[in-house]
Amino acid sequence: MLTNQALAAEFQVAPEWIVGACGIETRRVVAADQSVCDLAERAAAACLQDAGITADKLGAIIACTGTPHRQFPGVSAEVQKRLNAGSIPAFDVHLASISGLFGLAVANKMCEQWGPTLVVAAETMTRALAQGPRVKETAILFGDGAGACLVTPGDGPLTIRDIRIASDATFSDALRMDFGATLEMDGRTIIMHAVRKLVRCVAELLEANSLRPEEVGLFLFHQANLRLLERIMKELKIQADQCFVNIDKYGNTSSASWLIAAAEARAAGRLRPGMKVVIAAFGAGLSWGAALVEAR
Repeated sequence: MLTNQALAAEFQVAPEWIVGACGIETRRVVAADQSVCDLAERAAAACLQDAGITADKLGAIIACTGTPHRQFPGVSAEVQKRLNAGSIPAFDVHLASISGLFGLAVANKMCEQWGPTLVVAAETMTRALAQGPRVKETAILFGDGAGACLVTPGDGPLTIRDIRIASDATFSDALRMDFGATLEMDGRTIIMHAVRKLVRCVAELLEANSLRPEEVGLFLFHQANLRLLERIMKELKIQADQCFVNIDKYGNTSSASWLIAAAEARAAGRLRPGMKVVIAAFGAGLSWGAALVEAR
């Protein structure tokens, strides 16, 4: 676990400054002998067990990560091999922060032809930040983690009612990581575009489905930065109890964050039958998206 006390000592700042900047208290860190594939395998296996399905019944696997262990084969190939999933399509979506939602959008269509599609997002962001000079504004944000979901034809515990994704490369260099280098982020640019794009995207999603923000039972945003979430909530007029937040415990786990939040929300009994839930994320590309799902 990476605490604010450890980061404060590293960057010669007060722990209170870190909380004030991002709302994060602790972050999980992958063990020295673990890889991003280990995290993905564990999340995938737990997902399949929860869904009551064995890997040989899968139709496809989509692995979502901005921190793969190598260029190729990808994380998807390793997950497929470890699960003994058979000869099914398996591929990676390589986009930091947003690939989990992009994977969900692809799986929503893919499952109609190929059958149950596993979407697993896993990130080792702390290792990415160890590859070069560390900047406190980014080092304080990120943690490691993984989450997964199974997308099947027809209705399930959560039914996707609408989903939309988009990209605009105009400011793509504002969030980047070159080969062998550390993550680089223009925080001001990213926050500005994240607020604008997510507010517009969620508003358009709600309008298209004749919903008002107060009619949504739960919002599951990419857990990027608590201050960013607060700005989005204010713009959309979302009440605090409508938004599930766990970034204080895990930090920004990139593409895995909303999947981890969804799993915790479900375990906490926050997903009630008939409830409308909005999932939204923003990340590299720059890319963004939102989905409307309904709990069954």
